[in-house]
Amino acid sequence: MSKKWKWIGAGILCISVLVVNHLQENGQINMDLKKIVYSSEDLTFMRNVLREVFVPEEDPTIAVSTDAVDNKLLSFIAVKPYNDGYLLTFEQALPIVAIENGLVVYTGHNTHTGKTISVFYENNTTVTYGFVDAFTTLPYTSVDKGQTIANKENVGDLYIQIETNGKRLNLDETIKWMREYVQS
Repeated sequence: MSKKWKWIGAGILCISVLVVNHLQENGQINMDLKKIVYSSEDLTFMRNVLREVFVPEEDPTIAVSTDAVDNKLLSFIAVKPYNDGYLLTFEQALPIVAIENGLVVYTGHNTHTGKTISVFYENNTTVTYGFVDAFTTLPYTSVDKGQTIANKENVGDLYIQIETNGKRLNLDETIKWMREYVQS
């Protein structure tokens, strides 16, 4: 499908959401649209529906194992708990790359974690990185596996929080997850 039709479809979807929200606020319909799009399950459902409409179906294959993304994320020298996640200390600059195809759901400044980016991946995992120095993607942008999403240009701490299937990972699970998805 051409890029033009994708933009037209996205525009129609956006206008539809705005119209339904306006009708709901005026009491003309009883459906609360805000409740529909706030959970990660609904976000996954909507992404899959849009993918069925706009992305041609590829050859169905079953992945036996996942390829690791070349990343320096495992080269940290120290780790400590911080604000429901962990601070990883690095002695060198590093790019933050997408571990799977996903959607950037947040980029901005957080009072606890400075410049912060969160990515929701196809495997139902949300990873939040804080204290990054530069964003390379905008919010609500699709990212591909291996794509640089942010940069940690200065040495020091990088915040990471991993939530998979609605559960925050503890330190052991976080390290195991990092070893599974990235290689140094």
